Amino acid sequence: MTLLVRERPAPTGMHVQVDRLRIGGLALRVSTVRDAAAHDRPERDHRDFVLVHGLGSSSATFGRLARRLASAGTVHLLDLPGFARVPRPREGLGMEDLARLVTRWVEHAGVQGATFLGHSMGAQVVTEVLAVSPGIGSHLVLVGPTVEERARTATRQMLHLTRSTAFESHRLRALLLRAYVECGPRWFVRELRHMMRHPLEDRLRQVDVPVLLVRGEHDRVAPNPWAELLAAAAPRGRAVTVAGAAHAAMYDHGREVGDLVLEHVAR
Repeated sequence: MTLLVRERPAPTGMHVQVDRLRIGGLALRVSTVRDAAAHDRPERDHRDFVLVHGLGSSSATFGRLARRLASAGTVHLLDLPGFARVPRPREGLGMEDLARLVTRWVEHAGVQGATFLGHSMGAQVVTEVLAVSPGIGSHLVLVGPTVEERARTATRQMLHLTRSTAFESHRLRALLLRAYVECGPRWFVRELRHMMRHPLEDRLRQVDVPVLLVRGEHDRVAPNPWAELLAAAAPRGRAVTVAGAAHAAMYDHGREVGDLVLEHVAR
């Protein structure tokens, strides 16, 4: 395992450390966010959060949510291989492969009892982490999870994503456009195929920690019936809809989603 560390400019009172690693030949970038205010919290109230982005996206979409969660502990933002200028391998990676990479990093970093949060495809990755490794985390949060069972074609996914994007902010659209360019069409399509084949609803049945499903009111990728189905599949699941939000609810409604996450882990 190789490691390169650098610091990133951050808002006053916050500290961001960026680690570039190779684990089992796969590249991974981890940005760890700490808020000075969280150090005053009793150790028993300190939380760790592991956030995984979606297909064609990057950890930058978690910026506002990360700042909210950092008030309660340490936030780890992961950029997966092939995304956000992280080197990609020769072959595509299934959700199981990405989950193994995340699990190995968690073990390497010594992170214990974390809350795992995934957006879109990232929801499949973090679910796989907890399904395969019970006890590695305390809570699970899925934001706009993919892939709805009735829409498992590339055409339907793109159509639903386009309809949802119409309700996102201009700033988020620009951020996603840059992320798609950095990812590139070949890697996007490769990972899309793997994403389609992963049965999230079946894997959630293997997760024994409390699960929170979060979707935006205008999210066509993760419609309400799909979120309710997933909540019912999880042994300890529940679903919440954020009014006015779309597929990337954690960006334009970062504080609201952050409050939902903190309320979830406090249960």
